[in-house]
Amino acid sequence: MTLLHPWALFAGLAVGLPLLIHWLTRPKPVRLPLSTIRFVREAIQQRRARYRLRDFLLLFLRAAAVLLLAAAFARPLIGAKPLVPAEASTDAARVVLVDQSLGMGAVSHGATAFDRARPAAAKYLGYSPGARANLILAAARPRPVVEHLTANFSALRDELATARPLPQRLDANAAINLAGEMLASGAPGQSRELVIISNFQRSNWATADFSPLPKDTRILLESVAPAEVPPNVAVLKVTPRGRVEQGRDVRMDVEIGNYSPAARDVQVDLSAGRVTARLQGVCPPGVKTTLSTTIVAPEAGWQAGEARLVGVEDALAADDVRPFVLDVRPSPTYVLVTRQPSTPQPSSSHFLERALAPLRPVGEGAQLHGERVKRIGPDAIDRDALAAGDLIVLDHPGKLSSQSLGLVAALLRRGRPVLYVAAEPVDASNLKLLAQACGSDLKMPVEFTPPPAAEARRDLFLIEERVNESPFKAFGESLPAAIGPLRFGGGLASHPLPGGLAEDILASYADHSASLVTASCAAGTLAVLNADLERSNLVGSPVFVPLLEELVDRLLGRRGGEDAAASGESLAAYLPAEAGAASGLKAFGPEGATGSLGALSDDANFVLWRWNAAGPPGVYSVRRNAATVFALASAVPAQVSNLAPLAPDVLKGRLAGDRSVSVQSASEDTERRDNLWAWVLVACAGCLLMEVVALRGFRT
Repeated sequence: MTLLHPWALFAGLAVGLPLLIHWLTRPKPVRLPLSTIRFVREAIQQRRARYRLRDFLLLFLRAAAVLLLAAAFARPLIGAKPLVPAEASTDAARVVLVDQSLGMGAVSHGATAFDRARPAAAKYLGYSPGARANLILAAARPRPVVEHLTANFSALRDELATARPLPQRLDANAAINLAGEMLASGAPGQSRELVIISNFQRSNWATADFSPLPKDTRILLESVAPAEVPPNVAVLKVTPRGRVEQGRDVRMDVEIGNYSPAARDVQVDLSAGRVTARLQGVCPPGVKTTLSTTIVAPEAGWQAGEARLVGVEDALAADDVRPFVLDVRPSPTYVLVTRQPSTPQPSSSHFLERALAPLRPVGEGAQLHGERVKRIGPDAIDRDALAAGDLIVLDHPGKLSSQSLGLVAALLRRGRPVLYVAAEPVDASNLKLLAQACGSDLKMPVEFTPPPAAEARRDLFLIEERVNESPFKAFGESLPAAIGPLRFGGGLASHPLPGGLAEDILASYADHSASLVTASCAAGTLAVLNADLERSNLVGSPVFVPLLEELVDRLLGRRGGEDAAASGESLAAYLPAEAGAASGLKAFGPEGATGSLGALSDDANFVLWRWNAAGPPGVYSVRRNAATVFALASAVPAQVSNLAPLAPDVLKGRLAGDRSVSVQSASEDTERRDNLWAWVLVACAGCLLMEVVALRGFRT
């Protein structure tokens, strides 16, 4: 317990006043003439004991009343003295950090956490002579109201009054670092105080680090989280499965997070361009659930869409809607790099070309066979030629230059898939140079080498296949019968690489060399089919076309669409190669969007869209004239939808380190901490009332 006015205790010295009154008002002896005093003495002894009890009781009650009155004026406060008082001392350097992330907008009992944070922060921004302070509004990027500590407390309170939660997560460490810089800039000898007002959401504060603060900083963490975690349901992610093609079914996955104590029946309205669908399902409590549906995109190009929860009542309305974009492609085209002639003959490239073209049915007026497979020679490789296809296929290309392989590697990193048919010893050299051009982005599971001269690679058969992965998954239980008769010849030897993923080896031969491998490279995927198709019976079997179709679908599937960017956070996105140069491109935001939309610049052979802080939720596009060449969505970060706070002991212990930290809750009844004085006054009045009762009881 602490005292607000300890000087008032000196008034308790007046406790001697009842003693003085008792001494001054004591009865004086009176002489009376009596014939005998025998019975008088007995009566006096009886009355004397009674009066002594009365006098002691009255003296105690009057002294207690005086002491209680003095204690009431001293204003005792329940609980320990706060580490950072509301009123700053004359030599204080104070920073008030207010959490402005989306979780602070969660509604509980008709009010948001930010509504409770505003008055809680304002009480620490009262003017005090000689004190300096600043206000930091923190979300994805902390923003100080002024550059340095100031004595203009009214300006800080005015900014606080207009602040609102943002659709962003909180970067707690960035905010703490900024507060540390401001406190360190204070004058020598000043006391340093940091007040943090937040709901201390676990997803925002679990990795907070107070070590950048000066050692002598006193830290007060004031929580505005409600007593119970508000229930919330959110759309966390919207993604298509595989490549999205015009006129073809695409499966859409919508991830729902139910952060409520009970299961919820969920309905989601999904719209993409002119296509709409409704998803329904039951979401268990405290977990994520994926709902799926199938749609058909009637138009090619970049399509904007959104997934919206219908009829849900929860704490956050902002995460009930999530925008997304779909890159709807026409039937895919392929660039086939080979030195073999284009005239029809039983060659490996001819088999590939004929198998790739029928992969998608073409309707009346659609692309012809020759338009879908573009054959180029190794000497014709350039950026425009490679960018013309959705998939780059290399088969018998011969010795490729480092420049050509560098272009392939650049496209691969940007998301363009590559299928390499390794049939000749020179292909081992090409793959090695390609891996060097990709650098650390390419994680190959094996290294391909030319086979020994004495080793004849023929009549090889498959012994290990990943039956639960594409392309073998599509064959189901018929897989053993389908691949059993297959025999392969040619190709390269291989041996595993340290750190390579065994899961990327999709099939192996009986001699333990790799038959089919895939490897990710930044946004793209490389697949290597280790066989000479001219020396294998694969091309004559019914397995060839469906096997190649599934493999191509696996490679092209990464380009259907990506999850939305996090609102308020930095963004760097490469535009597709077909977007052309940065000159003439312009970024556009959703209707009503204001502020910077980032910068477009040429980076090597591609255009880089760099944005320091992605805008509010919505769909943003890059256009050349009126044509959209790229689009992306900005949305609420998924992790902010879980409103569970950190426990106070974690804030005071693991996160505090060796700093002086106190934690208190702004949701507590603050009047109850400062109402002991009222009860003391009631006790004082009770003493006076008991005095009256005592006087009446003794009939004096």
